[in-house]
Amino acid sequence: MSVNANYGGNVVKPVHKVLTGTTTTLVGDAMTDNSMTLSSWAFCNPTGGSVTCDLYWYEDSTATEHLVWRKPVPTNDTVIEADLPLRLFPADEIRAKGANTITVTLTMTMNLVNSK
Repeated sequence: MSVNANYGGNVVKPVHKVLTGTTTTLVGDAMTDNSMTLSSWAFCNPTGGSVTCDLYWYEDSTATEHLVWRKPVPTNDTVIEADLPLRLFPADEIRAKGANTITVTLTMTMNLVNSK
C-alpha cells in the first residue's frame, strides 16, 4: 500500500505589488506548476480614506476570475488574511484591486509531496 500526501512547507520570498489604480492587477507571476499554495495576503492602505480591496484567483483552465476576498482597509492600516489557503495550478494567477498606492503582499508556501 502506498500513500501520497501534500504538506505545506518552505515559505518562499513574499510577492509585493503597489497598485496604481482601481483596475484588477496581476500580482506576481502566473504559476508554472502546481507546487504553490497562497497561504496569506496583506493589503496596506497609506491613503487618507478607507479603501475596499479585492483579491481574485484567476483559474486558467476555465478562464474565470473568482472574487475570493473583499474587505475595507481603513486609513493608514493593514488587513491580513491567513485563514483561506488557495492551492494554485499551472497558469493560475492572483490578482488584486484597490486604489492608487495600496500595497498587496502575498505569502506562498511550497507543497511538499510525501510518498510512502
